[in-house]
Amino acid sequence: MKKILSAAACLLITGCAGLSSSDCSTDAFALGQRDGRLGASPQAERYAERCGVAVDRDKYQEGWRAGYSQRPIPLW
Repeated sequence: MKKILSAAACLLITGCAGLSSSDCSTDAFALGQRDGRLGASPQAERYAERCGVAVDRDKYQEGWRAGYSQRPIPLW
């Protein structure tokens, strides 16, 4: 029984580890800007699905483009 409870607890903790409070921000522009700056592909739909909130896709895209244009040029 302890093994089952331990396994369930680990799965629960691991499942929540991928989300942080900043991932579910209501500021779609800031989310997009961060993703663009990090070089991530646009993912407004994923935020909407994971966080259960509507994401302003136009603001997200605008932020993503702004962030992507600020990315440093790789030196390699």
